[in-house]
Amino acid sequence: MVMKAVKTTPAFDADVVEAKTNNKWNQTRRLEFIDFRLNCDGKINRRDLVDFFGISIPQASLDLSRYHQMVSEAVPPRVNLAYDRHLKYYVKTSDFKPLFPNLCSPQSYLTDLLSLCRGELPPSRNYFGFVPNVGVATFVPPRRNIDPEVLFNLLESIRGKKAVHISYMSVSSNGNTDHLIAPHGLAFDGLRWHVRAYCYDHHAFRDFVLSRILRCAVPEINAPSDRFPDPIGNGFREVGTTGDDDVEWTELIDLVLCANPELPERARRAIELDYGMEENGTVVYTCRRALVFYTLKWLRLTKEDQALPPESRQIILDNAAEVYRRMSGGN
Repeated sequence: MVMKAVKTTPAFDADVVEAKTNNKWNQTRRLEFIDFRLNCDGKINRRDLVDFFGISIPQASLDLSRYHQMVSEAVPPRVNLAYDRHLKYYVKTSDFKPLFPNLCSPQSYLTDLLSLCRGELPPSRNYFGFVPNVGVATFVPPRRNIDPEVLFNLLESIRGKKAVHISYMSVSSNGNTDHLIAPHGLAFDGLRWHVRAYCYDHHAFRDFVLSRILRCAVPEINAPSDRFPDPIGNGFREVGTTGDDDVEWTELIDLVLCANPELPERARRAIELDYGMEENGTVVYTCRRALVFYTLKWLRLTKEDQALPPESRQIILDNAAEVYRRMSGGN
């Protein structure tokens, strides 16, 4: 009677459900690991699972059996792995097709490889066995440049729709400047992170580079609308300060990209393959109007870049006139 009563208590049932959920999640991760190693390394053995997950040899065998069962029941059914007694490894078979295609895609592999080379891939996500020699030609500023207190106070401000005081080091000012801002989003320009915010001192939405924010107070007040003397007419102007009020942020602009027609035909086709274009085709990248400047600069598509030789300007804007018009606020 006592044992029966214990088994039916809500706390015990909740523990059982949580344990089963955790076990299921852990095995799913181990199956992903098997899939990744077979796809990228072409082989896996039980010791790989034991060393990475800290499980027993019998559990590793069960995981490999479960993986084999899943591929045999997949559509279409396949083998995916076979044991090589000489190598003492399970090796990838010729009919291999990943069970987790997103995890094993080239995009996912290269993204994780880049993160690994930069020291940014968490150990729990590092499924790599073999790692090729990799060179990285992009510069990543040291992570210590962004103050954690600054970042998380800004996030709290965004989440709670609050205004917050910051101290900012501007390149156009001799000293640090203090601002009251109402942040509503974060943006990455290819090199640096910015916070997008309404600035009550400038009466406008602006970008502030995160690494240049020296201090950020704890957000305590709800972000009010801004009211200031109308610079054009008489009286006062009142404007909203939320993300919905930031027209440059909410408005999207399509950048239609194509290979530079001044390049030789074979070079143009190579560029089209790089960008996933059809022959003589285009690719569309949709960007917030507030960020178009950064995108054009990153892709060497600014008006100043038009003076570069075709070899240094491999893609161009097929709708340049429209993009520049809309950047200026036109339709």
